[in-house]
Amino acid sequence: MKFTKEIVDAINNFIIENISAHQNDILSVLMKHFGLSKPTAMKYLNILIGERIIQKERKGRYPNYRLVDTVFRYSYKVDDSLDEDTLWRKDISSRLEGIAPNIRQICQYGFTEMVNNAIEHSGSKDLRVTLTINARTIEIDIEDQGIGIFNKIKDDLGLEDPKHSILELAKGKFTSNPAKHSGEGIFFSSRIFDEFAIFSGNLTFWGHENEDRLLEDLRGNGFSGTGVGMRIRKNSSLQIADVFNEYTDPDKQPGFHKTAIPVQLMQYEGESLMSRSQARRLITRFDRFLEVVLDFTGVDMIGQGFADEIFRVFANAHPTVHLRPVNCSENVQNMILHVGGKLE
Repeated sequence: MKFTKEIVDAINNFIIENISAHQNDILSVLMKHFGLSKPTAMKYLNILIGERIIQKERKGRYPNYRLVDTVFRYSYKVDDSLDEDTLWRKDISSRLEGIAPNIRQICQYGFTEMVNNAIEHSGSKDLRVTLTINARTIEIDIEDQGIGIFNKIKDDLGLEDPKHSILELAKGKFTSNPAKHSGEGIFFSSRIFDEFAIFSGNLTFWGHENEDRLLEDLRGNGFSGTGVGMRIRKNSSLQIADVFNEYTDPDKQPGFHKTAIPVQLMQYEGESLMSRSQARRLITRFDRFLEVVLDFTGVDMIGQGFADEIFRVFANAHPTVHLRPVNCSENVQNMILHVGGKLE
């Protein structure tokens, strides 16, 4: 049976989208999904192998199919002549020919913002960039050998623990050089890519599909500099303007007026959010926004002091700041209402 071009495209796209999750059983998954015979399914796998889109690493029961990565690596010396826009045009943009305009814009924004941070804030003399492209995704990794972003923010703000730096990054509007920077780059980069991570020391801030998390002893592994990883699907429909428009409104105030905070970042392992001092760390710089979305995903309960400091004391002192708690457990909802807070 000869398939139409639309069906062939659907088969190829299915393989590309699912092969990473089914490295050893993609053949049977493909047969089941499209009702194909084994020889027919194998034919389409072999075509993609021949086109160097996928590869088969071994024979037998566990063939380990995977997408073929094309990797470009660049190293730079950091000095006054290094410019992120020049690096984008010279080394990265030319590698993304044929990529949809919205994906190119996302990659350009993330690359130039993160490279600029490394050049102007890290204190590193060296910078490494890795661009990885396959049939499904584009990944940009940037690494410097500087002071480390979490330690720098801790020192600049006088924080007790580098972990608290991650919370400040999640809020946005933080920069150690307000005369030159708005503090928006990391905030928006973490929201326009499918996956975004910053690692330094033994800490990693990982963002994926609106889920921000603090991970310890993962990728940092004692690394003293800063690494940033950004990944986007080639077929993503996200428009960068849509993300900007969600958080900014020039009629309300300069920069962006809205932020979304994953409250779970406040929790140390084995601890609960109980005290007023915890709440004060959370609400630092909230007064720079008109709307603060407090995402309580992963937080089972909060204490009366913690809730009162946010939803009564801060709310009364800053009536122009709209606090919007979301994804609250029943216990969290009850405590917010107990101190006079509002739910939507």
